[in-house]
Amino acid sequence: MAGEAAAHALAAVCAAGALLTASLGPVAAPEAAARGPERPSPDGAPAGPAGAARPATAPARLEIDAIGLRARLLPLGLDSAGGLAPPPLEDTGAAGWYALGPAPGDPGAAVISGHRDTRTGPSVFWRLGELRPGDEVRVRRADGRDAVFEVRRSERVDKDAFPTEAVYGPVARPEIRLITCAGAFDHATGHYERNLIVYGTLARG
Repeated sequence: MAGEAAAHALAAVCAAGALLTASLGPVAAPEAAARGPERPSPDGAPAGPAGAARPATAPARLEIDAIGLRARLLPLGLDSAGGLAPPPLEDTGAAGWYALGPAPGDPGAAVISGHRDTRTGPSVFWRLGELRPGDEVRVRRADGRDAVFEVRRSERVDKDAFPTEAVYGPVARPEIRLITCAGAFDHATGHYERNLIVYGTLARG
């Protein structure tokens, strides 16, 4: 079922193996097999009426001035176990877009995930938790146009209470979800305990 699958989608994004640098607190080490909230099946992906949105075009870059973020966007598919494949852990300049769902700027909720940290230090979404309502999230698309979203809210959730419907459920207008790890590092499981989810709606573009 889509709901059950989605409850495990972004674990690879929050994969963690050991504490490495005391100055940074819990720092995640690579662990490709780590799993967490899963993406929905394609028929459960967000969808909505066309409205005035542009045709689907792949995103190329993510820019968030409020936290000094400039990142390439890589398409993410599914791994061999049916979960969302993670962006490359050691590529701290890239986040991943769930390419089986809506593209940013098209109807529905576009999902972008990124690592919080790596074995060497902070990664692309290290400062994601600093975003506040009203901050802008800009996605530069391959068609040369920008989709600019306004942050509406954010939440930190336990991994066993991942809000599948709120993240992946159908919405009529273009929206965005930015997801990374949050909370304390659990040595027993090798994962962070929570997910941080930032919700935004299209402001212009």
